[in-house]
Amino acid sequence: MKLVDINFEEFKEQKALLQKLKSMGLPTPKTEHYRYFGIKPILDKEYALTMPKTQKPEEANHIEIEDGSVVKAPKSLYIEMQKNIKIDDSHYDQIYYLNHLLSERVIHIECEEDMDLKIVHKHTLSKALVPYRIKLTIAAGKRVNFYEEHLVLAQDALYLYGYDIDLQENASLKLVQNRISNLDEFALIAPHSVQCNKKSNFALFTFDFGSAKTLHNYHIVLQEEATTDANHVIFGSSSGRMGNTFHIENRGKESKTTQLSRNILKDKARGIFDGLLIVKNPAKYSSIYQDSKTILLNDGAFMVSKPQMEIYTEYISEATHGSATGHIDEEALFYLRQRGIEESLAKEMMVVSFLNEIFEKLGDEEIKEEFIKLYEERQ
Repeated sequence: MKLVDINFEEFKEQKALLQKLKSMGLPTPKTEHYRYFGIKPILDKEYALTMPKTQKPEEANHIEIEDGSVVKAPKSLYIEMQKNIKIDDSHYDQIYYLNHLLSERVIHIECEEDMDLKIVHKHTLSKALVPYRIKLTIAAGKRVNFYEEHLVLAQDALYLYGYDIDLQENASLKLVQNRISNLDEFALIAPHSVQCNKKSNFALFTFDFGSAKTLHNYHIVLQEEATTDANHVIFGSSSGRMGNTFHIENRGKESKTTQLSRNILKDKARGIFDGLLIVKNPAKYSSIYQDSKTILLNDGAFMVSKPQMEIYTEYISEATHGSATGHIDEEALFYLRQRGIEESLAKEMMVVSFLNEIFEKLGDEEIKEEFIKLYEERQ
């Protein structure tokens, strides 16, 4: 089955979703946030639609989701398979609605205490289309650190997954998404929705490594005095296409958005950063900051960087954005070589230094060491 051949009439019970998707249509190469991703070959492939199973998870100290099914979970954590959840009807991505349409039930994780939580996604089914979603609710005033990693074993497959996150008043979530895939014909499209209520805080750190085809589309809404700090690292190789697209809306007064994107690309890899920051009229005295920088390690690599802002109020505290793409600074490299440092080590030092601002904000030496190891393996 091809995605373009799905019979949407089978989903008549989900009228609102069906109507929304019909009005938008499936993405095409002309769809702005898919323009450089190469969506048509992915949609045109034949897949076996494989729905996740509902089963009793094995007890563990982390959550494990294998092909959309929860197979392990902490006993103390509230998890249920929930039907007909409230969707984000202002999301800009067609796949968001398709993903919900295909996902009859979503994995609902409710955090009512301060906690650190790890979630592992295993993608094992080749030639399959696997849709699933996760609803994550953080109770008012609670602080949660959520660490996510992906294990990819599937070829010629398309996985659709994403989060619907509800940060209640004065809640805080630090979400670290560490995604590694070296299977060239694996594709993952992940539309996410994040609702940040009054005085809540959302810190996002995404790390995409490898040669697969992955695109994450985030819609983040900030209410009064809410903040989001979004940070992204891409290290693409071979013919991989990796990207992050965003619509971040400051809807409440004194809300704050900060976004950093750092990308390193080699071979024929393509990176995508398409970020739109929006300040609505009621969001007076808000601030937005956006910065995207890319290093191309050779001439075949390609970066699409589109930092954008739309401001609909006169009363704004700060609005800054910028983008720069280039090769390794030859003068700086020469300086290090003159001091007896081997060229490969000198380049590694420069690349790690380029990412240090994000690594320091994250405060996780393990991810930094993992990046250095991956970089060394690909030289």
